Amino acid sequence: THATLIVSFFLLVITGLPLRFSEAFWAAPLMARLGGVEMAGLLHRFGAILTFGYFGAHLAFLVRKLASAPDPMKLLWGPDSLVPQPRDVLDILDQTRWDFGKGPRPRFARWSYMAKFDYFAVVWGVGIIGGSGLMLWFPEFFARFVPGWVFNVATIVHADEALLAS
Repeated sequence: THATLIVSFFLLVITGLPLRFSEAFWAAPLMARLGGVEMAGLLHRFGAILTFGYFGAHLAFLVRKLASAPDPMKLLWGPDSLVPQPRDVLDILDQTRWDFGKGPRPRFARWSYMAKFDYFAVVWGVGIIGGSGLMLWFPEFFARFVPGWVFNVATIVHADEALLAS
């Protein structure tokens, strides 16, 4: 799963950035190296399919894990949970104190607030970038349900969130 995430992420970045910054001096040569705009678009969509694949597999894994757990609440709440909890706020404060030399080095539970942030950043990113990307990939379908201005917002959100992820 991690290898697929890495490959698809870099494929999406290398094919998406020259579109976002098409006026930059490096964009046209990179686009040419990728085989032109059409090939870059196909590669970008292939990266998106890989992303939806690993994301769907991960969601299926989570559902299966929750369904088979003797106590599903332990997966959602407690020291082994990736779900943010009140302890994370205290950990952030302890980390800040340590950063400024005002306290001891903090000890975190199995998943620190930093790991949880990284995990949910991927979940958020796939949701936002993936949702807006689907709208841009299949505009005729989505135009049945949303007004035209939503596609302008989707274009901006897709590009800006992807740049942030990059």
